[in-house]
Amino acid sequence: MTGSPLFRLRLSRILSATLLAALALSLVSCGKREWPAPKLSEDRFRIRSVNVQRAQGCLIVDAELAGAWDNLDSVRLHIEAIGDGPGDGCATCPFVPRISRLYGPGAPEMRRDMNRLIITTCELDPKKTYRLQLVASNVYPALQLVTSELVISAPQ
Repeated sequence: MTGSPLFRLRLSRILSATLLAALALSLVSCGKREWPAPKLSEDRFRIRSVNVQRAQGCLIVDAELAGAWDNLDSVRLHIEAIGDGPGDGCATCPFVPRISRLYGPGAPEMRRDMNRLIITTCELDPKKTYRLQLVASNVYPALQLVTSELVISAPQ
């Protein structure tokens, strides 16, 4: 009976149905979508340099970004006054920010020009020396925060 035409017909139909089912399952998986994942080497940026100018009670922070600078999401500016007053830090002590300001996309105090970031922060004592640091976040939350070097700005 193994060589009968009826047996071969049934066997070929079973094989055809199995192959058709396998093909249908493989085509279904072609449309599979996954959430985009950041590529560390391509999506990171860094803060190349930070310069600070003073204008009365304001600090104008000019930062230059390198790498995938277009992925900048928000920036937190940490500020510490150095002096003898209450709440002031000392120049040789570890950096302990006393003021922290967050600037998100579209903040009026933050302006972007290609890879340059300019932040103006006011309501500070023009007679005090300040230490400051930028902490920037990427549009991809899985990537680490980017921290600038500590910058000191003395009164003019």
